[in-house]
Amino acid sequence: MSRTTLLLLEALYPSALRALASPPASLRVEGTLPAFDRAVAIVGTRYADDDALEFTHAIARQLAQAGVVVVSGGARGIDGAAHEGALDGGGVTVVVGAGGLDQPYPPEHAPLFARVVAGGGALLTEANDDDPPLARRFLQRNRLVAALAQAVLVVQAPARSGALSTAACAKRLGRALFTVPGAPWDPRAAGCIALLREGATVCTCARDLLSLPALGGSSDPPESPERDEKRFPFNDVDADSRAVLAQLGRRARHVDEVAREAGLPISRVQAVLLRLHLRGVVEDRGGGRFVVASAR
Repeated sequence: MSRTTLLLLEALYPSALRALASPPASLRVEGTLPAFDRAVAIVGTRYADDDALEFTHAIARQLAQAGVVVVSGGARGIDGAAHEGALDGGGVTVVVGAGGLDQPYPPEHAPLFARVVAGGGALLTEANDDDPPLARRFLQRNRLVAALAQAVLVVQAPARSGALSTAACAKRLGRALFTVPGAPWDPRAAGCIALLREGATVCTCARDLLSLPALGGSSDPPESPERDEKRFPFNDVDADSRAVLAQLGRRARHVDEVAREAGLPISRVQAVLLRLHLRGVVEDRGGGRFVVASAR
């Protein structure tokens, strides 16, 4: 695939980057750079847990299916899951790299980056082709990730995560900032909780992002309970989740009661309920009480 150089004053240079205080004088691009009029940046920790990776993959896939460009930094963890989800959704994704095009980072993502280009997306960097991905370049890269999107979603981030610098750039640029709520005892959620306290919007599904006016904000009503039920069949969850769901129905039940009836430790039930809540399968009625979302 051919590589191109885009200069700041060229027509094909992404206009969103010109809003930066110091836009790159030039960009190196491999692949096909899309229009960024409907784009979401998804970022987070390299050390994400399986649930966060699954959530990221699913939401990126759904965004791609809705025609939204998914932007991320190509790193391990959340970034990689975002790119893979967009590709699996048949959409376009853009990797904004910290190093040059001859220095893919992390090296094990080279096959993923090849898929991005083959799928109609692009690799983009302000570095020269042979520049190594030095630490300072990651922070510089993050401002590009934020600028290219109308909204930035932070999925899972500890207190000192680099994803928080992307969030800070998004706020400075006036981009919509979303984050996924996490368990307060999980260090990987500390950054997201801090963002919520600072005014970030909660995101639990792709519709939260797609309703944003800058992304075309659908005026369609939310999916009906019947459609939600089909979207989350019981055979689409693990054994613990099935055991928990079997105890929920039209009447909201307390987590202690669910744990006792399901024969599971309370800590496992709490983790399952959080995961199912993020997927939209259950509703939190407050006071530790939950109900299946479609049972109203």
